[in-house]
Amino acid sequence: MAIDYSHAPHAWEKEKGNFVALLDLKLESVERGKAIMRMPFRPEITNGTGAVHGGAIVSLCDTVFYVALASIYGREQETTTASLQCNFLAPALPPNDLIAEARVLKSGRRIVYGEVYVRSGEKIVAHATLNFLNSYDTERPKGSHSKWPQEYKSSDDASA
Repeated sequence: MAIDYSHAPHAWEKEKGNFVALLDLKLESVERGKAIMRMPFRPEITNGTGAVHGGAIVSLCDTVFYVALASIYGREQETTTASLQCNFLAPALPPNDLIAEARVLKSGRRIVYGEVYVRSGEKIVAHATLNFLNSYDTERPKGSHSKWPQEYKSSDDASA
């Protein structure tokens, strides 16, 4: 059965989180294991040299890869970034928006590996490789209502 991803960009605009909204990330397209996202160029996300700040570019990579992963496992899959290596290849200068293309290269039950290319105009400005770690309800201690296993809770969380 084929999955229709055409509604994903519209749903993304309605449901995106605060940090993603702050960066103004726009989902352009989704296919199984792939996603394309745009980050509009704005002075608010630049560094002292006028180029897009590296932290904003890394956040773009992390977010677009999550969408590519979710196109395979579903949005309800609990996952976290385990590693992200971003190589900056050129400054992302005005006036071009940044376009990030994510691709899942290996989708295992636990570990999902892939890459993201970020372009400014025709120039590749960054390349990232990522590992995400999927987690499952069966890994939680019995009786735990938290999404975090008991051993990771701080003493402040004991009453939760």
